[in-house]
Amino acid sequence: MSRGGYFSVDSLKGVHVLVADDDALARDLVRAILEYCGALVIAVESAGEALASMRLVKPDLLVTKLTLPDHDGFSLLRQLRSLKPEAGGEIPVIGVGGTGADRERCLAHGFQAHFTWPLNPWDFSRTIAGLTDGG
Repeated sequence: MSRGGYFSVDSLKGVHVLVADDDALARDLVRAILEYCGALVIAVESAGEALASMRLVKPDLLVTKLTLPDHDGFSLLRQLRSLKPEAGGEIPVIGVGGTGADRERCLAHGFQAHFTWPLNPWDFSRTIAGLTDGG
């Protein structure tokens, strides 16, 4: 699926990703990276919208900003984990934002990965592929 370190346009084909970020530019950039690789993306602005979306569609993975207007990413993760597995309670979650020091905190709280800005699109896509059936 990848050539020379770069992912092809179908490397995440069929992978459903929910993105929660209140910053429109960041949200659009994450969406563009994922859609370039073939992922199906639902992008929302808040933790509340993310949980509401989970009632309608169970994504394969959640990408969330660590600081959201209604709840932080850690609170969103706790709420997600309280859902039944068939409702998405066990999907992988990637935290985005903060600093490199937040990585250990994210992993200790149950995030599967953490990225800071600027995102490396290839590392980001490879991580998602490894956490989903896209890998």
